[in-house]
Amino acid sequence: MKNYFMKSSVALMVFSAALASCTQEEIAQTDMSARQTLNISVSTQDFVPEDGSRATTDTDRLTTFADGDAMGMYVISSDGTVICNNEKFVYNSSAWKAENELYYWKNANYIAYYPYDESLTAENITSAEAIKTKFAGAENFYTQNTAEAYEKADLMLVEVEAPADGNIQFNLSHQFSMVEINVPVRKYKTEGGFEYTAPVSLTWDTQLQIEGKNVTPYSTGKGSFRFIVPSEEELSFTLDGHLVYDEGVPVNFGSSDAQTLNLASGHCKVYNVTYEKVSGDVTTRNLEVGDFYYTDGSIYPYGNQEGNNDCSKPVKDGCIGVIFEVGTGVAGTDWTHGSVLALKSLGQAKWSANGCTVGGNVIETLSADATIKSGYEVTQALVQMEGFLWNDAANLAYNFGKGEEDSQYAAPVSSSGWYLPSIADWIAVIQNLGGDTSFTLASTAASANTVVANIKNHIKTINEELATDYFLKYTLSATEKNATDAWALELGGSGDSQNLKLLNRQKKQNQTNASNKFGACAVLSF
Repeated sequence: MKNYFMKSSVALMVFSAALASCTQEEIAQTDMSARQTLNISVSTQDFVPEDGSRATTDTDRLTTFADGDAMGMYVISSDGTVICNNEKFVYNSSAWKAENELYYWKNANYIAYYPYDESLTAENITSAEAIKTKFAGAENFYTQNTAEAYEKADLMLVEVEAPADGNIQFNLSHQFSMVEINVPVRKYKTEGGFEYTAPVSLTWDTQLQIEGKNVTPYSTGKGSFRFIVPSEEELSFTLDGHLVYDEGVPVNFGSSDAQTLNLASGHCKVYNVTYEKVSGDVTTRNLEVGDFYYTDGSIYPYGNQEGNNDCSKPVKDGCIGVIFEVGTGVAGTDWTHGSVLALKSLGQAKWSANGCTVGGNVIETLSADATIKSGYEVTQALVQMEGFLWNDAANLAYNFGKGEEDSQYAAPVSSSGWYLPSIADWIAVIQNLGGDTSFTLASTAASANTVVANIKNHIKTINEELATDYFLKYTLSATEKNATDAWALELGGSGDSQNLKLLNRQKKQNQTNASNKFGACAVLSF
């Protein structure tokens, strides 16, 4: 799901799907040629406030399904026999699809749920309540600080009992409840109409806990922090924390009384925090190179002057990179507002594969013009090739932020996701963040020490430790020069004789020699 806020009530067309683990039992029709194909449509319901009124004006709580989302379905006979065990449907191009044809089973109950959980296949699931129990009992149920984790906790489900025919409407509804904490944020809009907000960090002075377990809410990037809780249970928690709009300047909030709630499923409780120094006004400001970018999609307007606030102290929590170019991004996509260099390098890597094609063309043809930002397209192509290496550069970039050890660098759902930078990206980094505006594919940086120091200084502002070993001697790009060589960034020499240039390196470079090891970094566009 590309926008992990509340689900909208959008009807979605579904094609016939697979029934890989179904049995005919006594409910199968005897004339197989006359069996009716099952046709399914899916819609969703939004969370509603605890008083039952529908928040129709809050568009941030609405979303639609995106390609790759998965839903599960069970078919259970009237005697409790599981006919279809956790059938997986994948959303693709406005339809839910599976491999094989699915037939209508008479006198059976149909249970659909979202998001799909592969582990349920091995469980003895015979009812909707059993699915709900498994989700609520997950070990990390209250760890919801990322979009993916929040979605995993937000179970949506419906059971249709013995439908009259094979046309079934699955109207998914939230099985748990939601708590939302709204805080004021600084709002901006570029002259071109792109809207963004500055980050705000929420820290608990008294740890937010429910049932003795720590709760980590999900930040929407627009001043809302949300977390899923069990429904129809008496819950108690304390709201005592502080907000950080600029590092080192806490804004305290809290209540002397513990908060209690007992919400019906599908309902939410909203708490609003006020702060008079942050208004709801929108400031006109264009994005700038050097602005800091966050995992919730917010952007810190570094160096911007706003009254008494010079925005020189960026929030460190949630920062994943620094903007190195504005107005280009990935052409032909929704991500054309700018590009971001990751705060953390990916370490040592190998080249991905030879003979890769993009749109029918071998990728070295994309190198004819160094201004072509082909990193996204090439990375997408490389990770889909057979025989790739898990530690190759493209896969390290593509999977950056998706693992448990680097989840703090997760790319926001409103971005392209991380990819291996093209040679054009590296030129932009050197020219814009490094300050060598005349640098080209055929040149050496006028002052390599200054360029590298400038790039690292942006990273040091957030995390000095990450800047120490950011560049290896050779740092890969996603751009091939020819069938055997790829363009790379070379940091050579030492002291005053240090140089920085672009050169071609053999893609199967021997990495046993420390001086020849490739490094890799990641970028994204938004």
